[in-house]
Amino acid sequence: MPDGGRPRVLLVDPYLAREDPMERKSVELYPSLGLLQLGAYARAEGCDVRMVDLTFERDTAPVAAAVRAFRPTVLGVHTKTLTVARSGEIAAIARTAGVFSVAGGPDSATRPELYLDAGFDLVVTGEGEGTLVDVARARHRGEEAVGRPGTVGRRGGRTVRGHARPFLPELDSLPLPAWDLLDMDRYLGEWEKRTGERRMAVLTSRGCPFDCSWCSKPTFGRNFRQQSPERVIAELRALKERYGVDYIRFCDDVFGISRPWIERLLDGLERADLRIQFECLARVDLLKPDLLHRLRAAGLARVYVGVESGSQKMLDLMNRGTRLAQVERTAAALRAEGIRQFWFLMLGYPGETLEDIEATLRLFRRFSPEEYSVSIAVPVPGTRFYDAVKERLLGHPPKRSAGGTSLLYEAAYPEALYRWEQARFGLEAALGKARGRLDAEVVERLGHVADRFHERVATPLLVGRRPPRAKAE
Repeated sequence: MPDGGRPRVLLVDPYLAREDPMERKSVELYPSLGLLQLGAYARAEGCDVRMVDLTFERDTAPVAAAVRAFRPTVLGVHTKTLTVARSGEIAAIARTAGVFSVAGGPDSATRPELYLDAGFDLVVTGEGEGTLVDVARARHRGEEAVGRPGTVGRRGGRTVRGHARPFLPELDSLPLPAWDLLDMDRYLGEWEKRTGERRMAVLTSRGCPFDCSWCSKPTFGRNFRQQSPERVIAELRALKERYGVDYIRFCDDVFGISRPWIERLLDGLERADLRIQFECLARVDLLKPDLLHRLRAAGLARVYVGVESGSQKMLDLMNRGTRLAQVERTAAALRAEGIRQFWFLMLGYPGETLEDIEATLRLFRRFSPEEYSVSIAVPVPGTRFYDAVKERLLGHPPKRSAGGTSLLYEAAYPEALYRWEQARFGLEAALGKARGRLDAEVVERLGHVADRFHERVATPLLVGRRPPRAKAE
């Protein structure tokens, strides 16, 4: 039973994998690292903490049951665009039970009014650990929570924003994530069943110092902070010893920003001999060939890289800070080291022409990455991209909640053109895989026929007489 002398915090992950169309294609199931860290911090600060993880559930019934049984002082929900509607359902459950509800995470931090309108009592902006504990203690003492640092709420129908709460200066001071709050065996078992590996995610840093114009950083901002390599290895060792984890996804926005840091990490991994494979998201300008060689020897199996476009003009418009020569060098080095590469590509960014899309397809064809995604540019509130096109938003939600597959603003070309271009990348990926198994001449002929059809039939039909907007926003 909950300890009546302590604030009681119920954390909720509203994500249901069964309703995510992306999960029907591939397994990318990891628990919310943010909630696990919040739970560990709140517990270390004297709160009684429980968690409801809806990932493997059918509906929100477990939340209602936990509210009745635990009687939380505060109910906190991790938010993202995919779970807006369900987060509102959970706020309604809390309100019916007379429980104070708090929304945190990237989506509510970007759009606090939306979540307050949905019934949440408070929205946490920025880093959540200190704010959550502060709010829970205030509510436990019967004090006002609205207006506290790091929050947005309403008082008397008026929106009240508290002062920004300073970021935690030292990430090593955080306790290890509270993995015991959820069913780790379920996550690890799902991965083991599909891949033969017991996979888990780890976050070694917060914030991103880069300034891509389409990227929102509502929680950690550009204030880049990093755990020490020794703290990271301690977490990896704990996962290995407690749960038999043998594969890690580093979920940092960009992994290995500091070369001295990553060299220390690699030295430590060599000494620890944990025998864990890993994957990460990295920038092409940071993945030097000699570093890749060391990473591969330490267990690097796959790298996600934000290639975005094969046009230098588009990379500059996106403020990526990368050069095509760096993309080419990194792709070749990854291939030489036998490291799988996953390319993120983007279509439909302001200023893009058909020629730019063709340049991206040529780059893709040249290097044939093992995995990829091609998204239609999504204007996220709080970004320069969004500000540039907000007067041209189409006013309808994405056709798929995960975003990136429908056109959300009036771009240079109709949505059908971008959907067709996405299909072309799919065909090119299939041809790339066929080159090693079928007669090369046959494969090249198929590609040539597809290109001719695209040039002479599909593009004129889909674009019509509408001229492209060549001006960059």
